[in-house]
Amino acid sequence: MSFDVYFQRFKDGDKASGGGEIVRQILQPFIVRENPEQNFALVEYGDGSVDVYLDGDSMLANHVGGEKPWDLLVEGARAADWVILPVGYPTCITEETQRFHLPEGLDQYVSFVRSGEELLQVLRSP
Repeated sequence: MSFDVYFQRFKDGDKASGGGEIVRQILQPFIVRENPEQNFALVEYGDGSVDVYLDGDSMLANHVGGEKPWDLLVEGARAADWVILPVGYPTCITEETQRFHLPEGLDQYVSFVRSGEELLQVLRSP
């Protein structure tokens, strides 16, 4: 899938900082190519790969191929307490407590996901 998926932490309706370091630790063993000047990494995991643009407070993922990379993305989001924001789809949370911190507008359509498979179900539903 080649659309953009954003990852961000929220607190009291606003963007919150942090999480990037723990996500980097999770992704690091699977990074096959990097361009640090653009915060870019190509991650290969299981049956596919994903392009990520990761900084200290957020991440953009796109060009996700295969199903297993979605598991790694959800694992990273959960560890960083990040909300998953796939463009054109419902906001995805990995912890119920995140629901109460979402900004207005992002709290309208929310799905709780625990795995890459559950995230893919959201992305594949009409």
